[in-house]
Amino acid sequence: MKKNILHFLLFTFLLMNYGMVQSQTLKPVVQFEDEPRTHNVHLASDGKFLYTINGGKSHLGQISKFSLTGEFISSYDIDLDMRSLMYNSKEQKFYVCTYERNIYQITDLERGSYELVLSQMYDNEQANLAMSPNGKLLYHFYNGQLNIYKFPSGKLIKILYGFDCGKDFSTGNSAVAVDAKYIYTWNAEYQTIFVYDLKGKKIKSAKVSNGDYGFSLSVANGLVWVSVDGNYETGKWFGYKVVE
Repeated sequence: MKKNILHFLLFTFLLMNYGMVQSQTLKPVVQFEDEPRTHNVHLASDGKFLYTINGGKSHLGQISKFSLTGEFISSYDIDLDMRSLMYNSKEQKFYVCTYERNIYQITDLERGSYELVLSQMYDNEQANLAMSPNGKLLYHFYNGQLNIYKFPSGKLIKILYGFDCGKDFSTGNSAVAVDAKYIYTWNAEYQTIFVYDLKGKKIKSAKVSNGDYGFSLSVANGLVWVSVDGNYETGKWFGYKVVE
């Protein structure tokens, strides 16, 4: 009898504290292979196509273009060591942040041209910045703290605390993704994505079946994306329907 009561109390505790964790591991809605030349770092979309970036060596920098279902279209040389790819829907322009902590606008993808917008606005060179869909805000995440900046001024306007994440940059302590409704962080070691509203209130957590590269957390076309790193060979991207 006491054992049953203890089990019930434990179940109640877990339900209250972790009830937002989905009981079933999510399976990808879309998945596709990517040849990054270095590492499968990040993904974004302009609503018509998917685009991925690599990172690790600037002279091997690359943005690749895919259909929305993952069919490869083309790759473009970009001489940058990139960490995240961001799409400003108002301007219809892509931006990237780099290991050097600079933010560039991609001015001509086919020619591989870009121009500097902000320089060394934040401290963590491994950070994967996120941009609000309207291009008005930038998000920098590190070890549970989220700094929100105006863009393009780079002025810090808000700091939010208490986000779950991995323990280091390889497991997601510098990765954040943002869409019109939610903020996403993750722990790549446990393949768990955390969902918050735009004020930082936790909504849910979800375990995913594939993807474990800490840098790769991205959001595009209603799906949250993570990768298995190609590490100079073939990598793979997985898109999940985490929220309805």
